[in-house]
Amino acid sequence: MKLAVVSALCLLLLCGVAWGTEHPLDAEIEECMDKDPSTHGMIECAREGAKKWDAELNRAYRELMGLLSKEGQDALRTAQRAWIPWRDREFGLVGSVYGAIYNSLDGGTMWLVVNAIAEMEVVRGRTLELLAWTGELKAGKPSFPGDYPGKQTDAQLAAAMKVKNESDRLGKRIGEQGAKTAAANLTAWEDFRNKNVLFMTWFYGKKGDKGFPLHARMLMNNGRVKRLEGMYEDLDREGVEESSGAAETPKKIEDSREPFKGDRSLYLPAEGECDFQAYIIDTDPKGINVRDAPGGKIIATLPHRPDDPDIITVGVAGHKNKWLSVVLHDGRKGWIFGELVGVSLRNYAPGDVAALRTRPSPDAPATGDIFGDEEVSIIGGEGKWALVQYRHPEGRVLVGWLDPVKQCANPYATCP
Repeated sequence: MKLAVVSALCLLLLCGVAWGTEHPLDAEIEECMDKDPSTHGMIECAREGAKKWDAELNRAYRELMGLLSKEGQDALRTAQRAWIPWRDREFGLVGSVYGAIYNSLDGGTMWLVVNAIAEMEVVRGRTLELLAWTGELKAGKPSFPGDYPGKQTDAQLAAAMKVKNESDRLGKRIGEQGAKTAAANLTAWEDFRNKNVLFMTWFYGKKGDKGFPLHARMLMNNGRVKRLEGMYEDLDREGVEESSGAAETPKKIEDSREPFKGDRSLYLPAEGECDFQAYIIDTDPKGINVRDAPGGKIIATLPHRPDDPDIITVGVAGHKNKWLSVVLHDGRKGWIFGELVGVSLRNYAPGDVAALRTRPSPDAPATGDIFGDEEVSIIGGEGKWALVQYRHPEGRVLVGWLDPVKQCANPYATCP
C-alpha cells in the first residue's frame, strides 16, 4: 500500500483521530479490514461500517433528544436537518477529490477505499459529536471549558475567510465541475455550521453571550479548514494537476433520441413485493392499528408519535390493494393501510426536485414534479421503488413512482 494512502486511511479512521474519541465500531471495522485487506474487502467493510454508523447516529440522536427540553429539541432538530444536506454535499465533494486521484496516471484502487472511508467518517464524526453532548448531560450540567474573547477578533474573521478560500482552492484543483461541487458544499456547510452553533449556544447556556457563538464558529471553521487542506494535500501528493476548466467541459451532444412513444399510462399493480423503509404518518392520537391481513384482525397498535425523537419506522415488504405488508422494529409482521405510512423527499438543496414516474424506472415518463422535502404517503411499491401519493396544499393529488434515491425514511435524523 502506498505511503500516501496509508496516511489518508490513518487520518480518516484507523488512527482514531476524528473527534479525539474511539468507539467500539472503530475496532469492529478495523478488524473487518484486517481480515480482508483487499481493495474490494476494505470497501465492503467501509460500506457495512457506514450502515452501522448510520444506525448508531439515529440511536444517539433519539437518546439526546429524549434528554432535552422542548427548546433544546427544536434547536437540535434544526441543526440536524441542516446537517443532512451538507452530508450529501460532502459525499459529492470527497467523491470528486478521490475520483480525480483514482482517474489520474498515478492513481490506484486504494483511493476507492479512501473514498469509502471518507464518506463513512462524515457520519461517524456527527455521531460522536451527539454522543459527546449526551455524555455531558448525563455527567451533569454541560459547561464549555476555557476562555474566549467577548467580541469578534481578527482570528475569527480569518478562520471564516480561510474556509471559503480553501474550499475555492480545492474546487479549482479538480476543474469546473469540482468548483461547482465545492461551492454547493460550502453553502451547505455554512448553513449547518451556523445552526449547529445556535444549538451549542443553547446547550451550554450561552444565550445572550455575544462572544460564544463567534468562538464556536471559529472552532468549527478551524476543523473544516484542516479537512479541506487534507483533501488538497492528497491531490497534491498524487500529482493531480489543476484543470483549466475549458478542457473538461463536455462537448454538446445533440439528443438524437426519438420522442417517447411507449405507454404513458400509470402502472398501478394490485399487489407486489417491496423492499424499502418508511415511517408512520397517521395523525390519529389513538395510534395506528396493525392487522393480520388487509382489513383483517388487529394484532398490534402503534402509539401516536408524529414527531421525533420517537418516530416509528417500518420495513415495507409488499402491498395489496393499498394495504402495506410491514415489518415492525421488533420483527413482527403485519398489515397497515398505505396512506398512513409515508416517506419524505430528499430535496434538501434549493431547486432540488423529485420526479414521480409512470413506472418504477428512471427512464419512464414523469407524472409530475415535487419541490422541497415534502411528505408523501405510500400506496404500493415494487422492489425499492415506492408508489406514492402527494396531496398538494391547493388540493391537487399527484400519484407516481418515487425513485429510491429520493426516499427518506427518517426526516429527523438521517436517511438510509
